[in-house]
Amino acid sequence: MKKKLIQMFCVVVLMIIMGANAVYAKESSVSQNDSIKSEETVIQPRSLYLASGISEITNKGNGVLHIYADFASYQSVPWAQLVIKLERTKSASEEYKSVKTYTYTFKEEDQPDGILIYGSADFDTSAFATGYYYRLTCTHKVKTPSGSYETKTSRTNGVLLTPYPDFRSPAKPN
Repeated sequence: MKKKLIQMFCVVVLMIIMGANAVYAKESSVSQNDSIKSEETVIQPRSLYLASGISEITNKGNGVLHIYADFASYQSVPWAQLVIKLERTKSASEEYKSVKTYTYTFKEEDQPDGILIYGSADFDTSAFATGYYYRLTCTHKVKTPSGSYETKTSRTNGVLLTPYPDFRSPAKPN
């Protein structure tokens, strides 16, 4: 009797394991380049022009912040813009508040070769109070040749702005 119960238990466990491995898939009717449309909105599965947008903030020490932001596009665009919002908070438990906005606009006709596929902003700033955490919220925006816009947003982590030098380990020589 005990042997039959063990056999039955093993059969049940085996059936459960085999049943858990069944996978059901349905073929999608939307390809990667198709749009999903509703009455009010068109949602692209990925950007057709705006490839990436990056933002970085670094404490350089002595009350200096280094700010960097860029965009890259798959194809040339007639116009692009970086809107960099510098935000700060005193502690992690408080909300960040905007303290300064930097706007950089790029135009196709301003490029030496007439092709706009990349733009960046790279600068230092030192006019802000130390002892606060600063972060960036950046909007990377391009205007497509058809006149529509594609936008990405990036946000950095907060860095503590210090009044003293930032002692980083020197790079190891090659």
